[in-house]
Amino acid sequence: MLSYQHEYHAGNTGDILKHTALCLILSSLCKKEKPFTIIDTHAGAGRFDLNDERLLKTGEGKDGILKLKEFCNQNQKSAAEQSGLPYGVQLYMEKESPYLKQNLYAGSSELERIFLREKDTLHLTELHPEAFASLEKNTELPVLEENKVKNCAGKIFLHKEDSYKSLVSLTPPLVKRGLILCDPSYEDKSDYAQVTDALKAAHKKWNTAVIALWYPLITRRKNETAQMLSSLEDAAKLGNNPCESFNVELITKNPAELTEESGPHMYGSGMFIMNPPWLLEEQIKEAAEFYGEVVG
Repeated sequence: MLSYQHEYHAGNTGDILKHTALCLILSSLCKKEKPFTIIDTHAGAGRFDLNDERLLKTGEGKDGILKLKEFCNQNQKSAAEQSGLPYGVQLYMEKESPYLKQNLYAGSSELERIFLREKDTLHLTELHPEAFASLEKNTELPVLEENKVKNCAGKIFLHKEDSYKSLVSLTPPLVKRGLILCDPSYEDKSDYAQVTDALKAAHKKWNTAVIALWYPLITRRKNETAQMLSSLEDAAKLGNNPCESFNVELITKNPAELTEESGPHMYGSGMFIMNPPWLLEEQIKEAAEFYGEVVG
């Protein structure tokens, strides 16, 4: 949907869960020297200004990444010394902290650039004209690391087209080791069926890829969410190349307390993972439990 602008939602609790999972997956891929391919179907602008009027209007960043930042500042010496935190949280904050110090927020495509190595490839798809223009500009900037900046390694390709059509056309890539990250806006009921069909087709063509799907928990979309997850679980179990899958959810509100006047009825979010790297399930569930206590 071209009406969706992530600037209203950057750094919310859903982003925290999604980006922690992303960092864990990319860190795992980087443990081997073999190159990998990343396909990000809804890349967005890449990096976001935490002082943006749209984000300040919703307050979602304040309830998410800024609350997490405040907790870490109060309880830890530095991002590199967060020994008391779950590993996934430590890793995520290590990558995010240099941006937060400049009142910026690193989105999925920016985090992917941080992990990218010389022989790795990153495909970023974004259809929204404003977001794509920002993405073009931001991918030309150096990435930030603790006390330094560095030029991004690897090959980056930008695609201004429909995310689902792009995903099918890009799979399988030449380097068949890697990740598909998919996080639609889910503004329309049809998104649930579209993302299911697209990921099933991509998995069939590129069955070795880690597939990471973010989804919102919305009271009026419980049936669509259940059908989507069930269909993707079946796709993972069945076929010529069955694989493992799991999902993890972060509940931040009591759905029973949401009323008609409370807006979109989102009470949390989840991640569905196919072909998970070793230990990912334990690590992301540990992080989600922690986030439930800190930002829930």
